[in-house]
Amino acid sequence: MKKLTGNIFFLSVIFLLSCVGPNEDEFTEVNSWIRENMEENYLWNERVPENVDGSIVPNSYFGSMLDPDDFDSYIVDDVKLLPSEVTSDATVFTTGLSPVFGRFSNSFDAFIVAEFIYPNTPADTSGLNRGDIIIEIDGAPLTVFNVVELFYAEKSTTTYTFGRYNAADQTITSTDDTISLPQVEIELNPIVHTDVIEQNGTKIGYLFYNEFVDGENDKYIDSVDVVFQDMIAQGVTEMIVDLRYNNGGSFDAAKNIGNSLVAQSAAQNEEIFVKFKYNAIQEQRIIDEEGEDSESLRIKFDSDPDNLGLQSVYFLTSSETSNTSELLINGLIPHMAVNIIGGQTSGQFYGSTVIKGEDATPQNNYAMVPVNLRYENSEGNADLFMGLEPDVFVSENLLDPFQIGDLNEPFLKAALERISGGSQSVQGQTDQKQQFEKIRDIRAERKGSILFRSAEKN
Repeated sequence: MKKLTGNIFFLSVIFLLSCVGPNEDEFTEVNSWIRENMEENYLWNERVPENVDGSIVPNSYFGSMLDPDDFDSYIVDDVKLLPSEVTSDATVFTTGLSPVFGRFSNSFDAFIVAEFIYPNTPADTSGLNRGDIIIEIDGAPLTVFNVVELFYAEKSTTTYTFGRYNAADQTITSTDDTISLPQVEIELNPIVHTDVIEQNGTKIGYLFYNEFVDGENDKYIDSVDVVFQDMIAQGVTEMIVDLRYNNGGSFDAAKNIGNSLVAQSAAQNEEIFVKFKYNAIQEQRIIDEEGEDSESLRIKFDSDPDNLGLQSVYFLTSSETSNTSELLINGLIPHMAVNIIGGQTSGQFYGSTVIKGEDATPQNNYAMVPVNLRYENSEGNADLFMGLEPDVFVSENLLDPFQIGDLNEPFLKAALERISGGSQSVQGQTDQKQQFEKIRDIRAERKGSILFRSAEKN
């Protein structure tokens, strides 16, 4: 009899448990934190619901608020999953190779092409060059599904297997050559190449600048100043700034470069460089706390001893030119003659902020990176969803490229011709078209959208 009673009790418990639905309050705490911060910070906060739904998984709850055209905001359920590139300034784990991920049409096979090699890195000292093709990492063939993950995997050593491009049949075959390189945690200097080129009696400065970073104690801002000081000393009167692979980054680094490039009158008169637009809640808070002239709303040029005294500037661009790169170019347009040479830019006129649950009360493990602002120039021009259009279209074949700084390199060559009076129309200069499809590098894009690390909202 006791045994029968025990079985009935056990079955009753099972029945009661089966009748209990999902815990409607399971995610209320985290979702409340998401809703509160998105309402205050998210640029399109009209999409944030009035009430918290605690039954929805936080990632889905966050995603339900995003604008249909917002492909940049994201959330992770563990702050440790944020890439180091997002949470730090210039320090990364790398061999020093800057990648472009590619594939040929209708193929799942992928490969990596070196856009360029950072100086003084393992890849540089080992003799790797721009245009080198990688088809395997640590013996694993690259596919569209693993290429980004394998490249960015942090480990002490990585082994590359190289390939050779066959133009006739659009294939890449193995050379059977391999190289093992140490991966090191290093601050990558964004100044990859500089030069002063003399052409027809004119001295032209050239700066290949790959990322807007401040560096510890602003050391990379200071490094840019040294470059411009040297160019001033050499009598440079024209300037080419190569941003073709620059995904963006720190606003302070961009402002510093802008102060050196802009016409001296604009700097001396402290004309407006950029305006920031937020949602109504955030904008009103800034006005209440800092006033309508707050630098959180508009930034002006500063008089700079390293100003080059230019009347015009030449930017080299591509579809990878985005975020802060576009901000710099667009911000200079009302104040001087800006020449854009290369490809159409990305059209990312937005900035993001990092919000961490570890700083919330109560704490949680999540971290989210929502778009929180849009930027425009002094004329209010920011509706450039399709990007900035070049004055001279140029393309390059990365599978058989000239090295950066070579005077025959198509982008640089077109800029020099423009300065000398050639290439006056957008049809005036075209070159080899890209031979493959690019695979999106979302890590680089996400890093480029963080304008203000020193002012991140917690």
